[in-house]
Amino acid sequence: MDGGSESRLRKDGAFHFPVFHRKHPCVDDNSSTIIHAASVSDAGTVIGNDKIHQGKYLMAISLGTPAVFNLVAIDTGSTLSWVNCERCLIRCHEQAGPKLDPHRSATYRHVVGCSDEDCLDVQGDNGVPYGCVDDDETDTCLYGLRYGSQYSVGKLGRDREARPGRQLHYTIVDGFVFGCSEDDRFYGLEAGVIGLGDKRYSFFNQMARLTTYNAFAYCFPGDHRAEGKKLELVTTLIRGYGRRHHVYSVLLLGMAVDGKPLEVDDDPSVVDRRQILVVDSGTDDTFISSPLFYALAEAIASAMLQDKAYYREYGSRKVCFRPVGGGEPVNWKILPTAEMQFLRATLKLPPENVFHQQSADRICLAFQSNDAAGAPDVQILGNKALRSFRVVYDLHKMTFGFQARACVKGVASAMYYI
Repeated sequence: MDGGSESRLRKDGAFHFPVFHRKHPCVDDNSSTIIHAASVSDAGTVIGNDKIHQGKYLMAISLGTPAVFNLVAIDTGSTLSWVNCERCLIRCHEQAGPKLDPHRSATYRHVVGCSDEDCLDVQGDNGVPYGCVDDDETDTCLYGLRYGSQYSVGKLGRDREARPGRQLHYTIVDGFVFGCSEDDRFYGLEAGVIGLGDKRYSFFNQMARLTTYNAFAYCFPGDHRAEGKKLELVTTLIRGYGRRHHVYSVLLLGMAVDGKPLEVDDDPSVVDRRQILVVDSGTDDTFISSPLFYALAEAIASAMLQDKAYYREYGSRKVCFRPVGGGEPVNWKILPTAEMQFLRATLKLPPENVFHQQSADRICLAFQSNDAAGAPDVQILGNKALRSFRVVYDLHKMTFGFQARACVKGVASAMYYI
């Protein structure tokens, strides 16, 4: 495999895989760009610009024999992994690099039969019994996934899957279950999605079979250099939320701006101040209930106008600000901070996690109302709030950990612990 070899566990008992931003130097706007193993294996360098990575963080995997390297978006909010496949039947998005052709992979096998355990689980969990189709004289399992206005439909398959690690060592999983997409609507040049949700067939749980301890961690860098102490916090990890049994959640007790707690209506018939947040690495902004969001936006706007000389813009769904004088660059050091109070832990967010920059003199909140987003039944903790934090999902102890200022600007990594 291009000079690589099968990876070994690190001395600290972890697998290590590089993670990087969308449009890494090995991928550009030219969808014919080839992704080479040598460039992907050293993919720690990222481009820290929100317009470039557009809220996504990627990792490299290879599928098939011979190996086809692809970039996939990391998503803790979904379960089934999938990639764009050759011989697209209906409509498939353009991607950077080559596509997997299952007919040319010596190790690819269809998931055969609607009674297959993986087929039953995937179709049952996604709520739509897509059934099977006669393909090459086999009863091939079909799958269908939807991400808001995006979707992927295709055939369920198994193949050799590998990820480059350090020093061109590879971690290999034979018989990796994934979706071979033959019809999709997907916004991005990456090949597809790697699902880290809590299901037997997710990437994490297929990877966990190689270990003896169920936990994983990642560190997504932000656009600013992390400064200060590396503080460690731990809160309770909740498996599932409502009918979403595959997600990871945390309990939010309240929020504060510049150390002052937000005043939200205490009437339980109006709002429950204790809220469950789904942790979703594939979503950039954080979505909270409308009463809490309006209190946050009001407190931020007041602090920005009175003390920071910024005024609020109106007319868009997002809450954005510009300097009163106009034309001045954003001074991040004077912007408000925020706190998210979880069970037994308070996550202190510096300005670069509270806001994101849209232009030289315009910044917007990295928070939105879940009602405005069309999802009133769910709150989401997005990746902007957690950038520069090392985030640990310990499914053995059922804890969710934060390590502040743990990421180095321009370097990202993901680890899967035993």
